[in-house]
Amino acid sequence: MKKAIVLLVAVLPMVVAAQKPVKPNLNKAFTSWRSGKLDEAKTMIDVCEADPKLSLDAKTWFYSGLIYSSLDTTKNEKFKALAPNAFEKAIASFAKADELNKNSKNELFYTDNNSFMPVTKTEVMNRLSGTYLNQGAAAYQEDDFKTALYNFERAQQVKPDDTTSFFYAGIVANTDEQYDKAAGFMRSYLKNGGTAVEAYYVIINAAALTDKAKAVEVAREAKAKYPKNVELPKMEIQYLIELDRVQEAKAGLETAVKTEPNNVVLHYFLAFTNFKMGDYEAAKASCQNALNIDPNSFDAQLLLAKAYYVDAEVIKKQMSSLGISEADKKKKFELDKVYVEKLKIALPYWEKAEKLNPSDSEVLDALYIMYGDLDNQAGLKRIEKRYKELGLDN
Repeated sequence: MKKAIVLLVAVLPMVVAAQKPVKPNLNKAFTSWRSGKLDEAKTMIDVCEADPKLSLDAKTWFYSGLIYSSLDTTKNEKFKALAPNAFEKAIASFAKADELNKNSKNELFYTDNNSFMPVTKTEVMNRLSGTYLNQGAAAYQEDDFKTALYNFERAQQVKPDDTTSFFYAGIVANTDEQYDKAAGFMRSYLKNGGTAVEAYYVIINAAALTDKAKAVEVAREAKAKYPKNVELPKMEIQYLIELDRVQEAKAGLETAVKTEPNNVVLHYFLAFTNFKMGDYEAAKASCQNALNIDPNSFDAQLLLAKAYYVDAEVIKKQMSSLGISEADKKKKFELDKVYVEKLKIALPYWEKAEKLNPSDSEVLDALYIMYGDLDNQAGLKRIEKRYKELGLDN
C-alpha cells in the first residue's frame, strides 16, 4: 500500500507540470508558422492574443493573420479542422493589426526565410488574394460555380479595393444565372477602377430582366464612358424598341447606321422601328438594305414580307367590315380584286422567307392563309404536308 502511495506521489509532479499554462512567446508562434507547424503556431498565437501586453502589439495580430490564413488555405485536413472559422479570424486579425499600427511610419512585415527579404503586409494580402483567385479559377474551369464564387468572394474580403476578384465573380455569377449578384459584383468592379466594358454588358442585361427602362439608363451611362463602343448603342436601341419608345430608338439608329453602314442588325432594327411607327415604306427600304448586305437574313426577310402584307391586310379588314347589302356586296367584289393583287405582290416575299427558314410556323401560317385566299390548291397542299412533317396542327 505504501509503495502505491509513493508511486502516486511521484506521478503528481508530472501531472502538475503538464497542466502549467503555456507562456506567451510571439517569436515561437512565428517560427512554428514558418516551419509549417500550424498546430503549434495556433496554440501559441492564441496565448499571445490573450496576453495583456502582447494583445496591444500590432505584430501579434499580424502574425495571427498569417497563421489563421494558413489554417484556412492549407490542404492538411488535420490542421484545417483546428479552426473552422479560420478565414474570418484571419481577416479580423489583419484588421486589428492595421488599427494598432496606424500611427506607425513603417508597414508591418516579416523576413522571408529563403531570401531574407522583408515581406510586407501588402505583399501578404496580395499573395493571399492570389491564392483564392487561383482556387476560384480552377473551380470555374471545372464548372463548379459555387466553389468559384466562394473563393472569389474571399479574395474580395482580403482586398476590398481589388478589381480582378470582383470581375471574375461577376462573370461566374452571370454564367450561373445569378444576375442581380453578378451586376453587384460588376458595379464594385467599376467603382474600384475597372475599365472592361463587359462589366456594363452584365449590368445592363441584369437590369433588363426586370426593368428595361433602367437597362436603357445604364446603357446610356456606359455610352458616355465608352463613346467608341458599337455594342452599347445596339443594347440601348433594343430596349427602347421593347419599351415602345420607338422615336428615341429611331434617332439613335439613324446615327448608328451612319457609323456602321454595313451592319445588318442596325438596318434591321431601323426597319423594325419604322414598322412600329407605321412608316412601312421606310421599313421596306431598311429591310432591303439589310438584305443587300446579308441575303440570308431571315429576320429582315420576314419583316419585309410583313411590310408588303400590310396593304393586303388593310383591304381584308375593309372587306370584313362590309354588310350584305347589294352596295356592300358590290364594294366587296371590287375590294376583293384589289386584295388579290396586293396578295400577289406580298406572296413572293413570304415564299422567300420560307426558303430561308422552312420550319418557321409564323411564315407557314401566313402562307396557308394567303394560298387559301388566292385559291391556290397546290400551295395549300404543300403547306399541309409541311405541317405534318413538322408535327404541327394547321
